[in-house]
Amino acid sequence: MSKWVQVSDQLYSSSSRLAQLQPSILRIPKGSQSAPSSHIEQSTKSVIKSDNNVTYVCSKNVSNVTGEDCLPLCPVISDKLVGDLASYIDSPTYYDLDKLYPWVRDGGRGKPSYCYPRHRVAIIIPYRNRDSHLRTFLYNIHPMLIRQELDYGIYVVEQTGSSRFNRAMLMNIGYAEAMKIHDYQCFVFHDVDLIPENDKNIYNCPKQPRHMSVAIDKFKYRLPFPRIFGGVTSLTVEQFQKVNGFPNRYFGWGGEDDDMWKRVHNAGYKVIRYSEQIARYKMIKHGKDKGNKDNPVRFKMLKYSDKYFKTDGINRLTYKVLKIEFNHLFTRVLVDIDEKKVMAECDPY
Repeated sequence: MSKWVQVSDQLYSSSSRLAQLQPSILRIPKGSQSAPSSHIEQSTKSVIKSDNNVTYVCSKNVSNVTGEDCLPLCPVISDKLVGDLASYIDSPTYYDLDKLYPWVRDGGRGKPSYCYPRHRVAIIIPYRNRDSHLRTFLYNIHPMLIRQELDYGIYVVEQTGSSRFNRAMLMNIGYAEAMKIHDYQCFVFHDVDLIPENDKNIYNCPKQPRHMSVAIDKFKYRLPFPRIFGGVTSLTVEQFQKVNGFPNRYFGWGGEDDDMWKRVHNAGYKVIRYSEQIARYKMIKHGKDKGNKDNPVRFKMLKYSDKYFKTDGINRLTYKVLKIEFNHLFTRVLVDIDEKKVMAECDPY
């Protein structure tokens, strides 16, 4: 018997499936968004309010509520939430994780079977060489998201090749690729080494951009400084498009979070946060990543960021998709980013 804790008993049928797409190059023209492809799941739906004032969402365009075609709309706040969590730092094998969470559908997709979710959310994880951290993250995140009664998917955007790590661009790529797969309403951009400690920190679609990792154990559960917008953040599709996503020019460590703070405020938004008692995270200890040294020109780029935010973002995004895998607990998007080519396309600062 596996030693790993069975955290949730929600059941979903799952069949193993692996899809590998042909290598492709995505070039999003200036001023346009990532166009959804035929992979988006679409269906004709109808919304019906029953005699007892319960709202149902039906998978077909029907006039009467039927048990086969209709589900009640999930409540605004789930009654499955428990608050403070026992956040695990173990790293179970993928085999053990698959057995723990059979209800997760291929590609790391989950949603409740008993009600219709109010939010369609993609979790985007920029990634390179953090396998044990990823397994720990998956171990903790899936049971929390299903209790929050979301229609969610987890996307691990992995950078390969010789270029320096570009966290911000990987998150832009995750947005572009996830929108081809499902009609998401909002995105949570999530560092793989941050583990949530309270499930009332809802990963849903906020009315304003939300900084979610407010209180991290590394910083004694206090906000390091007011203008921080990194670690874990949440934006709707409309908000992300309006700020033009993240900047693509930050190769190496540092700068992109401060740039994103400026983009959010320049677009007229206000960053919101849950309280430090709710928005709490445990950071997995790790050393400095190879290939992710401090960016020596990040402060200079940040100084002039107002001049290029309209031209450097999701509307100018060039990368090569090497493989997309719909694994059981997450969708893996393997990409190659050419640093020289990306920087050549960026406006000078």
